[in-house]
Amino acid sequence: MPQLPNVRQEQILAWLRHEQQITIEVLVERLAVSAMTIHRDLDSLAQAGHIEKVRGGAVLSNRGMPGETAHQCVLCAMRVPLRTTFIINTTAGQQIHACCPHCGLMLLEQHTDTDTVLARDFLYGRMVNAGDAFFLVDSEVAVCCTPSVLCFGTEQDAQRFRQGFGGVVLDYHAARTHLSQRHRSVLGNN
Repeated sequence: MPQLPNVRQEQILAWLRHEQQITIEVLVERLAVSAMTIHRDLDSLAQAGHIEKVRGGAVLSNRGMPGETAHQCVLCAMRVPLRTTFIINTTAGQQIHACCPHCGLMLLEQHTDTDTVLARDFLYGRMVNAGDAFFLVDSEVAVCCTPSVLCFGTEQDAQRFRQGFGGVVLDYHAARTHLSQRHRSVLGNN
């Protein structure tokens, strides 16, 4: 007997409370419904503010104050703004929140046991796989920590934003290396 949408959605929330993130593929299998049905359920949950859709699945929403999550950045202790959220999921199931890509990329130096790394696209507000993203470093737009680091889902978006606000566009690995070298340089000068 098919489940009603509200029953499926409550089940999805229960799984997310336990697992922190879940894929569409897993939901299709567990609920024995089509991927389209899962997308509709996730859209409803996202519109209600319970979850955030990410590529291939969903994570629980952690909304606190408007424009912020309920989390503090593990690196700098600032409240995590929604616009620049960076999340590291470890293989042990721990979820580490950073206020911006700068802090998130720096935290990756301390956490080598990563399962997934998500960052919010600065233009569109979607969570993207940080490993596939492009980062604008040292632009004139300083939203959070310094140096300013903004995440973009595509290189084209990052390059267009760079044309207006300066900075340098780097892929995930180059951004990590750049920030690590910069941090070591600053420490060496002190």
